[in-house]
Amino acid sequence: MKIYSRLFYLLISVLLLNQSCTTTKEATSTSGKNQSTVDATKLAEGDPRIRVATEKFIEANKMEMLGDYQQAMNLYKECLKLNPGIDAAYYNISKILYAQKSYTDALAFVQQAVKLDPSNTYYLDMYGTLLGGLGNYKEATKVYEQMVKLAPENPDAWYNYAFFTEQNKQYEDAIGIFYQIEDYFGTSEELSVEKSKLWTQLGKKDKGAAELQKLIDSEPSNPKYYSLLIDFYTSNGMEDKAYETLQQLIALDPNDPKAYLVLAGYYKRNNDEVKANEAFEKAFSNPALDADYAVPILAGYLQYFQDSSKNNEQKKQQALELAKLLAASHPNEAKALAIYGDFLNQNNQFDEALIQYKKSLEIDNSRYTIWQQVFFLYDRERNYDSLLAATNSAIEFFPDQNMVFYFNGYANMQLKKYDDAVKSLNKAIDISSGDPQFLAQAYSTLGDAYNNLKKYAASDSSYDQALIYDPSNAYVLNNYSYYLSVRGEKLDIAQTMAEKANILSPDNASYEDTYAWVLYKSGKYEEAKQWQQKALLHGGANDGTVLEHYGDILFKLNDVDGAVEYWMKAKAKNVESDLIDKKIAQRKLYE
Repeated sequence: MKIYSRLFYLLISVLLLNQSCTTTKEATSTSGKNQSTVDATKLAEGDPRIRVATEKFIEANKMEMLGDYQQAMNLYKECLKLNPGIDAAYYNISKILYAQKSYTDALAFVQQAVKLDPSNTYYLDMYGTLLGGLGNYKEATKVYEQMVKLAPENPDAWYNYAFFTEQNKQYEDAIGIFYQIEDYFGTSEELSVEKSKLWTQLGKKDKGAAELQKLIDSEPSNPKYYSLLIDFYTSNGMEDKAYETLQQLIALDPNDPKAYLVLAGYYKRNNDEVKANEAFEKAFSNPALDADYAVPILAGYLQYFQDSSKNNEQKKQQALELAKLLAASHPNEAKALAIYGDFLNQNNQFDEALIQYKKSLEIDNSRYTIWQQVFFLYDRERNYDSLLAATNSAIEFFPDQNMVFYFNGYANMQLKKYDDAVKSLNKAIDISSGDPQFLAQAYSTLGDAYNNLKKYAASDSSYDQALIYDPSNAYVLNNYSYYLSVRGEKLDIAQTMAEKANILSPDNASYEDTYAWVLYKSGKYEEAKQWQQKALLHGGANDGTVLEHYGDILFKLNDVDGAVEYWMKAKAKNVESDLIDKKIAQRKLYE
């Protein structure tokens, strides 16, 4: 028979356990069984109130089944006014109050049910649960002691009996109950661990160890039981015995990778990182290792990549080597390849990471998080053809993922397929979860796409929507103001937005260039020159557009030689401009 986890009855103490109230036999009978124990409530045979009370009870049951708990409780109470001897009505009211977390009131009602029928184990279970949950461990123990006498085949009753005995600090009595459970249901891991813990609390570590040894004796081929005993010895300062048990575990099967994981854990607890890493390498290079055991261990190394404040280089290299070994020994395990890709990605080895992610997807294309990493890496490489192909494939598997459509729209826009970009971006917005940051980014990109289609009203509307969701998005403020300046429209609004973008993100050459261009289009050439010089200082000297703009500003300030010089610099940087050659050849500004 299955032995229930200790978590089952630990939760009782915080009144989260309701299994006994929702899975037991429902109290639907109005039987007067044992009603003689409450003589004052007994109605004479033939009393018309019995029939009316029964009708009320049946109607209350119906309301409870329909989910109208308040009406059900009212009807049960009316039933009890007519016939106070209906134990099931008290119990059902208690259940409803329990579900409403009115635990003290629930206790009062179930107590009445128990008085009327002290042999009903369902009533007793609710009564004991509420007593224990409200901290009355002593009385809860008595209730479950009575319950196991009535229903010795009920494992929940036994476990609750032991649990509340333990909570009442009667540790030796609790151990005795656990032994009774073992006699009745057989040895189990949960039982042995509980007894071991209690013996240790009583200062009898030898008996605590003996309980765990009993598990090994019952199943000597199970490495988990050796691990439990090793952990026990280690936590109690018995390192020699821990090492001795470790050697038994390895001797059991020298090729068992789990044994080396346990050995690695032992060495780590003893701060022997070299030997721990050697044991990990033996385990991770073994194809017999279940990847599900390895991945959580590797995940613990991610912190060393994310904390740049410490010198974690050695830990990073260990993680990379272990992940590489796991991927090599599990070439057909998608999760093993994916986590190796994660470590490579974290270590800025982007090309290698992409290879592992793609291999992982070839084996299992159902993991969206891996697809998303591929999207990010293609975007980082500016490989928009591959990004478009990847998102087109992913759309078939994840038609409800807004980020897939966003990246698809973004890739289309970068490839100047603006109509396709608009379709995908609108789809991304339609199926989004309402996240403001995502919507701001999606509407901003949509604004860029509409602008390239010369659908300026739709573009402006998209930017306006983006700023509703994120009013302080410097990227949106910059692009919106720049496109307005190019069109020579709403220049006062454009100037306000460009200024705000530079306040939010100072020393940004692109934003400074935009502000300078807005000023230029407004005829404020001296101010424009000052801001364009800032842009040049902050990296714009390598940007053909910034250089060309500075040349245009100089021309407006009657510095023709300076203008031509910067136009030539812009041409050398391969600026995308239809007029640059004409400007240089004719030493004249064309717009």
